[in-house]
Amino acid sequence: MERNTIQRQEILDALKSNYDHPTIKELCELLSSKNIGQATVYRTIKSLVEEDVIRRIECPDGIHYDYRKDHYHFYCLECGKIYDVFLDNKLIDNLLSSSNLKDVEHINLVFDGICDSCKGK
Repeated sequence: MERNTIQRQEILDALKSNYDHPTIKELCELLSSKNIGQATVYRTIKSLVEEDVIRRIECPDGIHYDYRKDHYHFYCLECGKIYDVFLDNKLIDNLLSSSNLKDVEHINLVFDGICDSCKGK
């Protein structure tokens, strides 16, 4: 476990207060006023993912990050926005038990499609 530095806490705070699922580039922009270097952001994000403190979301436009882990995601192929999707845990448990998957550590479920806003355009 990496020690809790001021930079690490600033990065975590940025993720906690951001619901837009930022990329590393977007995080670097958010943190530019805090004088945190790009290498520090990359290294810290890698560590936070490895420690399971934050979630890595693989989308068609790249990798995004999320502090909250109690949900799944919908990615709009038109506008690129990521929406939180909350599923009944019983549904997930049933899927896993019917597949004989007992030792699942992480689930990275991303639905791709067109959001209602883009569909209405």
